[in-house]
Parts: sequence; structure tokens; C-alpha cells
Amino acid sequence: RKHGRIAMAAVVGMLFHNAGIEFPGYLSKKENILFSDIPDGIHGLFAVPIAGLTQIVFAIGVVELAIWPASNYSGDYGTGYGRPFVPNVLEGEELKYKLDMEINQGRAAMMGIFGAMVGEMVTGQTLAEQVASGNLIGYGPP
Repeated sequence: RKHGRIAMAAVVGMLFHNAGIEFPGYLSKKENILFSDIPDGIHGLFAVPIAGLTQIVFAIGVVELAIWPASNYSGDYGTGYGRPFVPNVLEGEELKYKLDMEINQGRAAMMGIFGAMVGEMVTGQTLAEQVASGNLIGYGPP
């Protein structure tokens, strides 16, 4: 379940970044890097300073080991279901249906983000550039 949630967040992040929506300000003041200086797609990973990548890995490790342990297979991480600030308790068939739906959507998101990364490595274009150029199958427009 958790990998699907991460993949869903990755797809949303990719779409936002490809649309040009970025945080204002500096990613690193010391190295004078703005958030807008980071390129779209997989190549953006290599533009982030090593200290920033270390912080990301450390934060993920804390979440995995202390906050939402990977041994919890129930899918309930204490964040609730449904609308915020409205108690929503699911049980029985409805709970099973929602959790199965989340697993399927997570699998689709994993395939989507993986496909976007592979497509970018093959064509050298981000997903937005592929859509804009009509290069959705890797061979360019007819």
C-alpha cells in the first residue's frame, strides 16, 4: 500500500513540475540554487545537492522506521479515510472495497511513473515535452 501511495505522490509531483509549478525561493542558498533551476524529469535528481538528497533519504528512513512502520499491512496509518475533519469509519465490505481500490490505483501509479521515467530515458524528453511534440510512442510524429 505504501509504495502505491508514494507512486501516486510521484505522479502528481511530476505533473506539477512539468506544468511549471514550483516552490518559490532557494533550494540551497549556500550553492545559490533556486527551485526553478532544477530541471524537469529524472535529470532533476542529479541537480539536487548531495546534502539535500541525504536529508530526503533520512526523512524517508524516519517515516519508514518510526512513524509508519512497514510491518503494518492493514493500510491504516492513522490518517483516516474520506473527507478531512469528518470522522469516517469504514468496516466490512466497504473497507475491503476501498483498500482494494487503493491498491489498484497504486499499481496504476507505479506503472505510470515508471513508464514516464523509461520514456524520458529513451527519448530524452520529459512527459510534457513528449505530449507537446506528439512523441508519445518514442518515434516522433508521423
